[in-house]
Amino acid sequence: MACQNPRAEAALHRINMSGIPTAHRALWQIVGLALLLMMTACSPPPHAAAPVDATYADAGMTLTLFADRSFRLRVRDPVASGTPDSYDLGRWASDADGSVVLRGGRDAPMRLGSAVGGGLQLLDTRGKPIRELKRQAEVDRLNGPMRLRGMYFYMADAAILDECLTGRRWPVQIDGGHLALERAYLAHRAQGGGEWVLATLNARFVMREPEPGLLPREVLVVEGFDRLWPRDACAADAPATASLLNTRWRLVAIENQPVHVAEGRREPWLQLYGEGNRVRGHGGCTDFSGRFEQGSDGFLFKGLASARRDCPGEAGVQEARYLAALQATATRQVVGDTLQLRDAQGRVRLRFEALYLR
Repeated sequence: MACQNPRAEAALHRINMSGIPTAHRALWQIVGLALLLMMTACSPPPHAAAPVDATYADAGMTLTLFADRSFRLRVRDPVASGTPDSYDLGRWASDADGSVVLRGGRDAPMRLGSAVGGGLQLLDTRGKPIRELKRQAEVDRLNGPMRLRGMYFYMADAAILDECLTGRRWPVQIDGGHLALERAYLAHRAQGGGEWVLATLNARFVMREPEPGLLPREVLVVEGFDRLWPRDACAADAPATASLLNTRWRLVAIENQPVHVAEGRREPWLQLYGEGNRVRGHGGCTDFSGRFEQGSDGFLFKGLASARRDCPGEAGVQEARYLAALQATATRQVVGDTLQLRDAQGRVRLRFEALYLR
């Protein structure tokens, strides 16, 4: 059956129980099923996401669900106008209860339920609404620019990017910021590198006509090339066995140098909370707290503040290096039971392990 419907099943049950002779019940069941499918099979279940491009927004968040099951999300601080927008993208799916689940660059999926008037409600981890996004009259494609990560290929003045989070493939415009990416790719191939290579870049989505008279299609316009990652791919080398959120992470290395805990001092640690994107930790001398943000454009800490205390000697120097590395964080990766925080140049600045290992 193409579309299961509880009311249809109940009706069929009533047909079977209506006193029809046993010899004719199979025929009546087929006829009844056909009639019910004609009336109900093509009707979407309550709260199901429509298979068309649609945008939902409030004062600080804009979400576009595309018919191909990809999404783009922009979060904007409605108070601090100078704060850069934060973007995410990935795949969305309709859950069994009719809610929409977003899986992108964030550690935990986002879940949204239906709202009155055709909008969506962002839900917390307990399923309670925390903000409402209203359905917009026009589709906002959220063109960016945003940070993208994907497998890149170039040949004969044609380039494409298979973006990691959405699984979608886009043509890349051969102009502007693409030149630096093209040069890096050709140098990689000249050294015997593979045809496909992982690249990180800042790009904007733009509608362009591939040829005069043809329908416009979306292409990527590179605004800034970051780097190639010849040894990496979209899939992580090792799956995470510890959750980024709500895990007590013990600091074990700063810039590949082991962390030392002086006698009488507490060991440095870090913990991230999904509720409110809060972060708390200890630097070895003082506690600190703040917020974090994550999405397709990276991972960063904001508003870190600590209680100022006297922290002389090696402990104070180590704590200062720890806090400076946190401020420089641009990406994160959980591999097994370890957490690695990298800066914008891709260097591992901090390495943690889940505290339950000890």
